[in-house]
Amino acid sequence: MTLGLYVHIPFCRHKCLYCDFPSYAGLERYRDGYVQALCRDIAASPYAGKEADTIYIGGGTPSLLAVGEIGRILETLRRTFRIADDAEITMEANPDSLSYDKAAALADCGVNRLSLGVQSFSDAMLSFLGRVHTAAQGERAIQAAYDAGIHNLSLDLMYGLPGQTLADVRRDVERLSQLPVVHASIYSLIVEEGTQLKAGLEKGDWQLPPDEATEAMARTVHDAMHRYGFHHYEISSYAKGPFESRHNSKYWTYEPYLGFGVSAHSFDGKMRWANVANIPAYIQKAGKGSVVAESVAIDAERAVEDYCFLALRRRAGIDYGDYARRFGKAIEDDFGPVIDQLVRQGLLERTAQGCCLSEEGLGYGNYVFSKFIR
Repeated sequence: MTLGLYVHIPFCRHKCLYCDFPSYAGLERYRDGYVQALCRDIAASPYAGKEADTIYIGGGTPSLLAVGEIGRILETLRRTFRIADDAEITMEANPDSLSYDKAAALADCGVNRLSLGVQSFSDAMLSFLGRVHTAAQGERAIQAAYDAGIHNLSLDLMYGLPGQTLADVRRDVERLSQLPVVHASIYSLIVEEGTQLKAGLEKGDWQLPPDEATEAMARTVHDAMHRYGFHHYEISSYAKGPFESRHNSKYWTYEPYLGFGVSAHSFDGKMRWANVANIPAYIQKAGKGSVVAESVAIDAERAVEDYCFLALRRRAGIDYGDYARRFGKAIEDDFGPVIDQLVRQGLLERTAQGCCLSEEGLGYGNYVFSKFIR
């Protein structure tokens, strides 16, 4: 299979209230050394020479890097791997660090898809979350990227936030529909351990909306996005026409990917591994020794479990023929009773190719996934 390549940029201007990603504010002094380390790490990859058809530069806030630094990273990837002519090359960006000139320069480097972390079109909500841009900046950044020639544009939105109402969510999706975007990732808030949000909720500083309100928000998003011409292809992902995220789809369809940078994860079909999380340690080791902090072999039992719950994130669900080709047996041999039970509960439905989450099952995804972990 053709590889996906992920590059992690851990720097950000300000740590957001909800964020538990490996991203750090105030460490720009490591930036030059980090970019050099990334290039050494990429060039030393034991998978050099393999073909790749997606590149994803994520973070953190990759758009904080200079265009020349992004160009250097992409050029190292091109020298190390056989990058397909039609490769999808995505970079995440925050609205405050993306202008027309920067977007045009990124396009010249080969970036052909941008994912913008808008999160909300409410200035009050953005301020609460710790975002450093305004709603107007979000809209301007999207239009600037489009005008600069990058037409494969995605944005992120969140719902289920403290103080957020159903009307707020409806307005957010309506404003999204008026912008030149062809993809959106719209997430229900997950309160992660170790975040400022978690601490504030525990102290009683804020309250989450009731479950029924969050469920109503999810239905509003789902119905509105279909009205606006997007199809729902993964639990949190919507696309127009062919503009599904090719890179992210590799994660859900059990295809191999390599991660470069601190905390980046990789999967080659038989092993999963993660890099060290410490920036100075990564800079010291990259390209000179192993930067892997932990790894796990995927045995036959775990492989089928991983395959099923990842496939069920996609609206297409599990393809029984693909399962049989990969694992040399029918899915019924492993999960027949589980699937039958979930179908009876109305959480799975049968398709021409296999099975997928039902409309009701979308709201109970974690429960359904757990049934495939033995």
